[in-house]
Amino acid sequence: MNATTTTLSACLLGLLAAACTNPEVEQGHEGYIYHVPLAFGQMEFRESLRGPATTGISWRLYGESIDMRARSYKEDFELLTHDNLSVSFEVNTRMELHDGAVREIVEEWGGSNWYLWNVKESLRTIVREQVTRFSATDIQLETPKVRQLIEEKLRARFKDTPVSVQSVDVGQIQFPKQVAEAISRKIAKKQELERQEFVLAKTRKEAAIRVLEALKVAKQQRIISSTLDPLYVQQRAVQVYRALAHSSNQMIITLPQSSEGTGLPLVQSHGKRKILTAEDEKLLEDMERRYMHVARERAPSTDPAPGTPAPDPSAPADAASRAAPAPAPASTAPAPARAPAQAPAQAPR
Repeated sequence: MNATTTTLSACLLGLLAAACTNPEVEQGHEGYIYHVPLAFGQMEFRESLRGPATTGISWRLYGESIDMRARSYKEDFELLTHDNLSVSFEVNTRMELHDGAVREIVEEWGGSNWYLWNVKESLRTIVREQVTRFSATDIQLETPKVRQLIEEKLRARFKDTPVSVQSVDVGQIQFPKQVAEAISRKIAKKQELERQEFVLAKTRKEAAIRVLEALKVAKQQRIISSTLDPLYVQQRAVQVYRALAHSSNQMIITLPQSSEGTGLPLVQSHGKRKILTAEDEKLLEDMERRYMHVARERAPSTDPAPGTPAPDPSAPADAASRAAPAPAPASTAPAPARAPAQAPAQAPR
């Protein structure tokens, strides 16, 4: 009797020990802890547990651990584009599960199979719908736009769910040979247009600087012609004749050229002069202001590299002074600009 009792007690203790559990949850996971009755009843949810953690020794508690960390899911596609050309590519979608949503994930989304059962086909459907709206060349040239459309649709589809869409990447795009050649021609044409825009901007800036130089010379000539005095011109002529008289290899013969009987040739000091009207002055000012604006625009110094967009002609220059017109040549205007101040001291008696 004692042996039988001992045996039954040992068996009972073994069964009790086997019914005790200790579920563990790893780092980055959340555990769905549930109770399983020994003989009768139904499975019952008890709690969610964020890892790393454990329930301790418990009576028939079990757990399903769900990875809540962000992960990338790759899907391969081979589709017909809007222009009925086959293109193959891959889409990498980075997703993660919201914290504290482990019960919903297990009970409504399939637990560890949440992506395979509830997300994969929806993702592939959205990608097919968006990609087939574009032509084969546009998929290559406008990949960021395609990627953005797919991401927006995915975010809207899983907005009120425990799934969070972090990012979408489209890559490994492969086309038939004729499509690849068409894309290369389109890119080359785009680069040629960018180069032409660069040349146009640079030529326009150089032309504006030349116009400003001409305006500056014209302004200098107007100032000089409006301030020169006929007597001052005669005085300068006398000084030139005096210098020539001291030269050893020059001979000067002078005859009276005026009613006063002076023997010096006269310098022409009369004639018609252009008098600028108010409209002329306004036109010159408008021209100077307009071309100064063009000259101050940023102009590249070298041709753009292939694939590099041409500089924006409307961008402000770093230093406006570098666009200022060059000084006029010395031969374009009379030299003695400060001579009137010395005239009284050098005038002949």
